Amino acid sequence: MNETELGSQTPVAVPTLPYAVSLGFGLITGMAAGLIGVGGGEFRLPLLLHYFKQRPKTAAAVNLLVGLFTVTLSLLRRWSLHPWTLADVAFMGVLAAASLGGALAGARYAHRLASSLLRRAIVFYLVLVGLWMLFEAFAGVEHVLWTPQGGVRVVAGFLLGLAVAFVSAAFGVAGGEMRIPALLYLFAVPIQEAGTISLAASVPTVAMGTLTYRSLGHLPRPAILVAVVMATGSLVGVLIGTALLPQVDRHVLKGILGLVLLLATLALWWGHRRSRVSVKSHPQSMLSS
Repeated sequence: MNETELGSQTPVAVPTLPYAVSLGFGLITGMAAGLIGVGGGEFRLPLLLHYFKQRPKTAAAVNLLVGLFTVTLSLLRRWSLHPWTLADVAFMGVLAAASLGGALAGARYAHRLASSLLRRAIVFYLVLVGLWMLFEAFAGVEHVLWTPQGGVRVVAGFLLGLAVAFVSAAFGVAGGEMRIPALLYLFAVPIQEAGTISLAASVPTVAMGTLTYRSLGHLPRPAILVAVVMATGSLVGVLIGTALLPQVDRHVLKGILGLVLLLATLALWWGHRRSRVSVKSHPQSMLSS
C-alpha cells in the first residue's frame, strides 16, 4: 500500500464524531441531573456498551466516573435552593453512609447481581412508579404510602441507602431513578428536595463505585478520555437544568420524572437485549470482561 492510499484512509474528521456524541449525550443527561436529580446512568450505559463497544465492566466504570462529576455539581448547585433542617442533613448523612458500603459491595459483586430476575424486578419497579407518577402529574394529586418518624426513619433510610447503592454500583448507575420515588412515597419528601437528597446519597455511591472499578483495572486511560468529554457536556447540562428548576411546577417535575423512569426502563431493556446478542455472537469478548 502506498503513501497516497494510507493518507486517504485516515481522514481527520473520523475521530471527532465519538467525542461529539459523548459531549451531546452528556449535555442531555446533565440537564436531567440538574432538573430532577437523577444521574442519567441508565441512558449512558447502552451508549457506552453498543456505540463505543466498551466491555461491560469498563462501561460501568466510565458511567460511574461521568456520574461522579454530574451528581457532585448538581448537588452543589441545588443545595442553596432548599431550606434544610438539622434533621434533613442528618437523614442525608445516614443515606450517604449506607451508600458507601452498598456501593463497595455492589461494585465487587457485580457479576452475581447481573441476573435476569433482578433486572426484571428493577424494570417492573420503574414501569409501575413511572406510570403512577404520570397519573399523579396529570391528575394534580399526590399520595404518600408511609411517613416514618424518629428512629424508624433513620433505620429505614439506612436500609434504603444500602440497597439502592448496592444495586446501582453493580449496574454502574447513580440510582436516582430508584431512590427518588422511594423518598417521595415512603418518606413523604417533596420532589425537589427528594432529588437533592438523592444526589447527596449518589455522590458516595458513584465515588466508591468508581474507585473500586478503577482499582480492579476496569478503567483504562482511553476510557477515561471518553468519560472526561462526556462529563464536560454533563457539567454544562447541570448548569442549565439547575437554572430551570425554580421555574418548574412540582406536578410538571413529577411528570418529567415519570417519563424519565419509563425511558430508563426502555434503555435497560434494550441494553440487556443487545448484550445478550453480543454474548451469543462474541462469547469470548464478553467473558474476558
